[in-house]
Amino acid sequence: MLPPCPTRTPNKMQSMKTIQRAMLASSLLGCIPATAGTETPTDAAEAPSSNATGLLVGKLTGETAWDKTWSAFTLYKNDDNQILQEFSLQGRLQVQSIYGESNDDSFNTSDYKGNAGSANDENVWGNDIEARRARFGFKSKWFQNWKFEGQINVDNDGHDLTGDNTYYKDLYDLFITYTHSDALNIAAGKTKVKFTREQEISSKEILTIERSLISNTLFPGELTGAWVSGKGIQEHWLYELGVYGNDRQREFSDFNAGSIVLGKIGYDYSSQVGWDSAVASFHYMHNSEPGFRETADLDYNGASASPSFTDSIALTNDISHGRFGLTTEAIYGFGYTGTAEQRGAIKNITQSDVFGLTIIPSYFIGDGLQLVGRLQFATASDPNGLRVPSRYETLPAGDDESGNTYTSAYVGLNYYLYGHKLKLMNGIEYSHMGGGDYDGYTLMSGLRFSF
Repeated sequence: MLPPCPTRTPNKMQSMKTIQRAMLASSLLGCIPATAGTETPTDAAEAPSSNATGLLVGKLTGETAWDKTWSAFTLYKNDDNQILQEFSLQGRLQVQSIYGESNDDSFNTSDYKGNAGSANDENVWGNDIEARRARFGFKSKWFQNWKFEGQINVDNDGHDLTGDNTYYKDLYDLFITYTHSDALNIAAGKTKVKFTREQEISSKEILTIERSLISNTLFPGELTGAWVSGKGIQEHWLYELGVYGNDRQREFSDFNAGSIVLGKIGYDYSSQVGWDSAVASFHYMHNSEPGFRETADLDYNGASASPSFTDSIALTNDISHGRFGLTTEAIYGFGYTGTAEQRGAIKNITQSDVFGLTIIPSYFIGDGLQLVGRLQFATASDPNGLRVPSRYETLPAGDDESGNTYTSAYVGLNYYLYGHKLKLMNGIEYSHMGGGDYDGYTLMSGLRFSF
């Protein structure tokens, strides 16, 4: 017999407040060494030279107005300081709007806002602009070898599900890293588990407005654990190995639902072919409790289920040279049939194996103007082993969102105002679900801002 579904306890409420206070304290602490150890010179000619830059010391960097504006997010930076080398703010705001049609039924951002049974209304401004991501945090470097950083997801409407006023939605990541060398980095905390190349690339830098179906299907989320990584081994090799708790929580995992193990090995062959970058890699992920989903807090409903796959593998190749870039991935997920605990209840799961192939070419056709394409193909061994992407393609009327073969083609134009830190993105994607109802296209436009 299962225990009753847990409610939000005072301990969890205290944990949330503790994390918010800790992040604020870290921000304040980072300001202290900016002036520590300095002396007021009695003679300007005797003033020691300082390499410190940053907003707190009144020294912005860069040659252009764009450079100086973004350098203001660096509060303090000084490689010669033995305690604190850098303390910066980081964050992102990504907004977008969509319109689509499938089988003579149209949909747009307002339909996403009013999607039944969801909390999407808090993420849509008016009826037409979706705040896709809003995050804020800090990053810092201490004692030459230690890095400490974290971000929260911002609650866009300023209150949680219970009506309390807060801009804190959940903890996106918070982790500490010890860097012994390029070949050895050891880290622990909460982080995004980056299985597949598309997930490795930050949402600040992805070239398409949304990631591919198969990459999102196998994505395990932001989890708590420890990992080790490195690159430049014998000049070419790179690796990563991590172990994480499988339960997705508002803050840190409770380690009560098995584990996710992720391993990677890669080879950098850019110097051998004379390209700007060229890396081939192999990813392997094991899930000890597929399909687990944590019971929702009373004021938070954001934890989704763990992927319903026991093991997943990906073979990736990512190259760029001059104006041209190409990312290619072949992905396979080994399905799971059995039971899983989901929000305090036992559910039956039947998930077949899936295979996917994603190809993303890109080319700069002018200064700051980039043409991007993407081809997706995914298939499942069972008739309903795949489901259309849940964000938009479930919006049109239709009672059969599953199938066994998914194909799509995306064409987009990205305009970079200040690199990936400020850019406009536009794209159109045609998708078809074999064995399901969806057959149509989606127009997407977005603005990406990050610091």
